[in-house]
Amino acid sequence: MDIEKGIEPEKLEIAGADVTCLIWDQDDIEVAVRNLVLFPQFSDHLTTAFDLINTATSFWLEDGDYAPCAESVTRTLYRLRDVIFDHADAAESGSLPSVIRRVLGVDQSAADSQLAAAFALVLGTQAVEVLANWLFDLELAAYEIDADLIEQLRLNSPERYRALVEKERDRRSGNEIRAREDFATLRGEADRALLMANLYRQVERMDVRKKGFKTSSLMHRMLDDAFAAKATSRGREAGQGNRNPDSKVQSDAMDRRAKIKAAADKIINGRRLEKRELTDSELTRLLFEQGIHGTKKTIREHLTTLGLRPLKQKGE
Repeated sequence: MDIEKGIEPEKLEIAGADVTCLIWDQDDIEVAVRNLVLFPQFSDHLTTAFDLINTATSFWLEDGDYAPCAESVTRTLYRLRDVIFDHADAAESGSLPSVIRRVLGVDQSAADSQLAAAFALVLGTQAVEVLANWLFDLELAAYEIDADLIEQLRLNSPERYRALVEKERDRRSGNEIRAREDFATLRGEADRALLMANLYRQVERMDVRKKGFKTSSLMHRMLDDAFAAKATSRGREAGQGNRNPDSKVQSDAMDRRAKIKAAADKIINGRRLEKRELTDSELTRLLFEQGIHGTKKTIREHLTTLGLRPLKQKGE
């Protein structure tokens, strides 16, 4: 297969933006994703994915510009990503570049580190795609109510527009679970490919003129050590589970709970100063409309844990 002749790119759309080249269109993708109304709630996940993508893309920079074959390699790699993934999964660790060369027919102009980074770029883009398109589909579902009315809300009443999208989110909770799981899986595989790219780059920069130096054996040893360390860490974290107060899930939950408490205290104290009544449902709605605390169900659960439901005014 001569990839330099080019292959028609597989149609890809992320958050309503058409993507024809993973190298050149990343800025447009990021702008489209950041414009999603629920982006702030997923900014950490999506921003880290974009950071990974930008790092992977940088492997193709040569003298301030991208390598001539960067576009054709990434385009073809994206098209054949499932074949490559299956072959690489069945092969031994460290063999990803050779699998890509075999499937794509790439010549020696692309370094092993660049090929591994290109695969990380593809997987990272897929991760963004599944999460961003789920968020985009929620907005499309809201428009099915009355497109003209919803567009007016989007332009003139962002909070009411966001509330409508959140209702669609609650109705389609199963889709959220799948999107989150797929995102996490793809991000994990992208991290693995980028780790491999970094290790290959280290090897490529070593002095290979020393007698007895064998790149392949060194590479396999480095990868085995690296992946063994990561697997041990993952196993330890899985064994501890959410019971570990230092786990990512637990720390994220505690961080959100602290933010909800601070915001709730501010609202409650404000109403007390104004000597105005504040109900449970109103407090939940006001927190929800801030757009950073999750769904109403999540907010209510945290308020219950914090002892703020049922809401009691001072003096009651």
